[in-house]
Amino acid sequence: MYSDAFCKVYNQFGWNYFPEAFAGQLLLWMKEKNVTVRRSLDLGCGTGVLCEILHQNGIETRGMDFSENMIAIARESCGEIPYEVGDMVTYRPEGSFDLVTCTGDALNHIIDMDKVEQIFRNVHGYLNDGGYFIFDILNESEVSTGEAFDLDFSETVKAQFQMLRSEDGIVTLKTTVFENGVQTFEERIEETVHDPDAICAALRRSGFTDIRCSHSLLDEADSSALTWFVTAKKQRKERNEYEDPDRCGYAE
Repeated sequence: MYSDAFCKVYNQFGWNYFPEAFAGQLLLWMKEKNVTVRRSLDLGCGTGVLCEILHQNGIETRGMDFSENMIAIARESCGEIPYEVGDMVTYRPEGSFDLVTCTGDALNHIIDMDKVEQIFRNVHGYLNDGGYFIFDILNESEVSTGEAFDLDFSETVKAQFQMLRSEDGIVTLKTTVFENGVQTFEERIEETVHDPDAICAALRRSGFTDIRCSHSLLDEADSSALTWFVTAKKQRKERNEYEDPDRCGYAE
């Protein structure tokens, strides 16, 4: 779980640019694809930036994150949106959704590929027929290691970032914050790089179709981004008279 100090740095010093940019692309994608989203869920929602933007655009949304500190900031920012603390591997929300998102390479924090596939099966269970699962994952070229670099947040506060990689492929982002030259905290966040082909195969096994993996969420857009964007659809099916329309299926 992220520390309270790290969450404040995340929230206050510019790391919200990705969910803000993604939200803009997502709204355009919905328009281009003529996709109607009435209810959405953001897994690994962080401080709730994406949820707030969707909420402002008339979508009933909710968010879930493993970090109590992130959720506390999200709730303080917008108390109208329901937020929950939970583990996306075992998370089972009430109801179902037209759209489930998971951004900011949150899935790369799940090291075990079997657990990633369990998330896919669960998401498929609480998506409405015809609904979409949209997420991003790290690209191999996005995680090159190197020397530490500094960012000045103010005259007195500076953060230092360094990406490290172990022999077994685990990527660690080391974040150190200094105030008046004195280190105030250090955070190490571990991730792994998932093979996009393995990700797509796991989605297919979980029941998804229309799977697309690209450097851009939009068809006609700058493809210079290093992140992989993945979209997957839960196909519509004809229900029989004995089937409960509100029943959700989950992976055990």
